[in-house]
Amino acid sequence: MQIAHPHYQDYVLDTYLGWRGEGQRCALLTLIATTGGSPRPVGSQMAVCEDGRHVGMITGGCAESALVHDAIMAIDQGSDYIERYGEGSRFKDITLPCGAGLDIHFAVTLSDDEVRRIVDAHAARKPAQMVMGGFVRRYRPAGRIVIVGQGPIVIMLAQLAVMAEMETVIYSPDAMIEQALPDVRPLRGDGDFDADLLDANSALITLFHDHAFEPLILKAALNSPAFYIGALGSKRAHQARLKSLRGQGDVGRIHGPVGLDIGAKTPPEIALSIMAQIIEHWRKS
Repeated sequence: MQIAHPHYQDYVLDTYLGWRGEGQRCALLTLIATTGGSPRPVGSQMAVCEDGRHVGMITGGCAESALVHDAIMAIDQGSDYIERYGEGSRFKDITLPCGAGLDIHFAVTLSDDEVRRIVDAHAARKPAQMVMGGFVRRYRPAGRIVIVGQGPIVIMLAQLAVMAEMETVIYSPDAMIEQALPDVRPLRGDGDFDADLLDANSALITLFHDHAFEPLILKAALNSPAFYIGALGSKRAHQARLKSLRGQGDVGRIHGPVGLDIGAKTPPEIALSIMAQIIEHWRKS
């Protein structure tokens, strides 16, 4: 599935290591400090290889071409350094419309073992960190969205989750869902759902009109450290749901009706409202 922009990735180290495996020399650029209204948060990264390929964004597109040029020069020179762009920069021809000043660390001497350590931790869903230019870049495990249900909202929410670079696991009893999406896990009985998927970086969403599958799944979620639990249904259905789950955990954790209240009516609007609410809780968790 194509993401929103061909060069955009938030987590770039897998791509970086892949290029190193091709024998390419590479640079890892990290935004380590900002002044003013920065277009991207501190810690944002780009990976650039010597043939000009690059992924990630630091300025939101304003100065990426200049950063790629400077990264290739740094690769040729073989030294790490920190450069300022925008407000207060020595480069008067590179301006950022937002008026920000960005301090960017260029790393061209990273060992593959150091990068692989982060990549392996990320794959194992463990936190990790790397120090560059005195800045500690912390890597959180990827967010995971576990979608259990049927109908078009499942497909649309899964597409949004992929664009948000969240690991996506889908369970469905619906043959249409299995045909439309890759790697859908069939849901035929109570034993099909793997509750161990729900760690502290996971969100669970149930999307059923027939709520027969819900109780066991929501009970498992309530007994997990999942940062978000949501369930589709009307206010009346949600009250009945909470009543049936009383005594199974903190039922106040279940968001229902699921999604931010934006007046959503259609499946894509509902999927968008759910994704927005998940991101809201992810960023606060």
